Amino acid sequence: MKYLIILALLSACATRKNEAELSDTAKGVPEWVYSPYDFCKESAELCATGEARNYSAADAEAKGNLASIFEVKIKSDLKINSKSNAAYPWASKVNQEVDQSIAQSVDQILETVQIRKRFKDKSLSYSLASLDRVKAAELLGERIRKLDRELEVLWQRRQRSNLRKVFKKYLERERLNERYSIVEGNGLVSKLTFKDILAWRDERRAPEPVSLQVGQAPDWLVEKLKELLTESGFKIVKTDATKILTLNVESIKEFLNVEGFEKYTFTLHLGSQLGKEKYKVISVSETVSGRTQADALAKVKSYFNDYIEDHLSDLHLD
Repeated sequence: MKYLIILALLSACATRKNEAELSDTAKGVPEWVYSPYDFCKESAELCATGEARNYSAADAEAKGNLASIFEVKIKSDLKINSKSNAAYPWASKVNQEVDQSIAQSVDQILETVQIRKRFKDKSLSYSLASLDRVKAAELLGERIRKLDRELEVLWQRRQRSNLRKVFKKYLERERLNERYSIVEGNGLVSKLTFKDILAWRDERRAPEPVSLQVGQAPDWLVEKLKELLTESGFKIVKTDATKILTLNVESIKEFLNVEGFEKYTFTLHLGSQLGKEKYKVISVSETVSGRTQADALAKVKSYFNDYIEDHLSDLHLD
């Protein structure tokens, strides 16, 4: 019985520790509202306050202000600059994709934010939010190390068709590392540098001819493949070439007992023939519904485009 009482007390203490402290005894607005770091240990946490008509809204504003502080402290953001955009037409898209990925990583970190204090006067509620530096560093560090492992594999291969992928992963790695340095004090050193990547891109040999043979495929998919081949250093030719790439999309109408809609399974086949080597094929299928076949096909556009961008290197064109 004695041990049960001790456990109950410990449990109650742990619960209270995770709950926000109410500043009910304050005669006016507490000092932490205006000077959060007088009540937070800056070496161990990032803090921000928020005010609104109720606690829920004040909590949300405090977390939002904390996110803003987290981002504002970024001194510089590595970008593929405007000069590079001429050489890399896809640069803008890569920057956007990396920005989205960074936002998701930051959102994951902000889920660990705790509300430390609350205060309510006649018309307004106040909240103090805290982000633990150690927890944030663990999450960021885990993602950065994963990207480092992926970059190491890509860099060892140095395939033309992986150029965009290398750029994208490196940019994400460096932007995450800047945020890591905010919570940890110093960033994680990378074996690969942006200068290395640019040198590799500029030093590659002249474009290699490749013959693109298309069976049935939507125009947007053909254009996407041409774009990837061109940026990877290949020259698409109509004459015979030692390297041949084939593209075909099959469509099968499936049963669907819903009036006004049709169901299709689309299968993408991408193949390569390199001289006398064995023909290689990669395939992927997706089943979708739409008002018409064209409507259904449009729904797999993003999926198919992403697939060939991620897997073109599997055909070992270089």
